[in-house]
Amino acid sequence: MSLNTIDRRSVLRAALGVAGAATAVSLAGAGPAAAHGRGRPARPPRRNAADLPAVPGMTGDRWHNEFWYQYDEVSYFNPTPEMTAAVGAIITPFGGFEKIYDAWEATRQSGSYPRPYLDLIKPNKDAFVVLSREQRKIYDEYYGGDPRGLVDAFQQFGQGTLYDPRRPEGERVHMMNFTPPDPTHAYHRWHPFLAGFVLLGIDTAWWTHINRLAGAAWELQSLAQPQIDRDDNPPLPRRTVDRLTVKWLRRDRAALDRAFDAWPYPADLGK
Repeated sequence: MSLNTIDRRSVLRAALGVAGAATAVSLAGAGPAAAHGRGRPARPPRRNAADLPAVPGMTGDRWHNEFWYQYDEVSYFNPTPEMTAAVGAIITPFGGFEKIYDAWEATRQSGSYPRPYLDLIKPNKDAFVVLSREQRKIYDEYYGGDPRGLVDAFQQFGQGTLYDPRRPEGERVHMMNFTPPDPTHAYHRWHPFLAGFVLLGIDTAWWTHINRLAGAAWELQSLAQPQIDRDDNPPLPRRTVDRLTVKWLRRDRAALDRAFDAWPYPADLGK
């Protein structure tokens, strides 16, 4: 499988991770603290979205819009030199960002995965650490102690229901980018980074949870087919959204790898 186009935002968003064995989870109690066996964290009062400045024309949840806006600031639009250097170090062994998934998939087909992939990324573990640290700061700021809010942020991201006019034309819906009529390649270009986090032992319980949510967003986007720059993309039925999210939250590392062997849509789409 060859993915030959590059996607906006995708390079630095790739600091999401995958790991560990999963247990049955609920949407409300699926946060990182539960993954560490400490039970559901206490949920502090959510910061008041009314305290955020009004954005004329914005639609969808104000808090989630702000989270994805700030995440993209750190990850894509205005990364620090340290972040840019870290991404450069990670993608160089692959021969460029467009070739990351092809290289990962080749190690899968070799029959000896994950050793050859780990050998490829291990020299740049420090770069993975930088991405983990800087991106987790944003997650913690907006959803620390609020696991259900984080789940909802990814669900809305996948459905394309967050419209933010602060971004340039063509990028005003917080969703995974694509170039119509082609499906998005970007979720599959996340996954080599995601698998890398667990193999390198970097904050694995947290990034496992995020990777499962990213997988759920991929399936939701595959079903919803949201349109670029549309300020009223219709949501999927709530029951469908939650059922598919729970399916992903129950997946262990091997199941996540198998899921991303399929392209462009999940093999069990909608099931």
